[in-house]
Amino acid sequence: MKQILIVDDDETFRCILAKSLRKEFEVLESFGVNDALKKLETSSVDLICSDYNMRDGTGLDLLRSCRERNISVPFMLMSACDSNNLSNKAELYGITFCEKADCEFLDKVRAMIVEKK
Repeated sequence: MKQILIVDDDETFRCILAKSLRKEFEVLESFGVNDALKKLETSSVDLICSDYNMRDGTGLDLLRSCRERNISVPFMLMSACDSNNLSNKAELYGITFCEKADCEFLDKVRAMIVEKK
């Protein structure tokens, strides 16, 4: 079964998202950049879904750290809104951006998992 890492310091959102994704995938949860990097030392995942703004850094910080560590995995940057032009930044980094309230969120996750095959 494909495994997804959800990184978000908002426990409520992270738990709700994890619950909905567990219907189709194995899910690891992380509460921030540093915690995610620790989990990635011992676990391999097929997709990282990371919030943009967290207490210990941003989703882009996590992406950079993953690339420095040669962790090459599809990456989805999430945020409550696109007020920081995150969709443009995500495109520059070659990753996917999705607003948390996007009704097509699960479809985008499924598509990213299928593309990895």
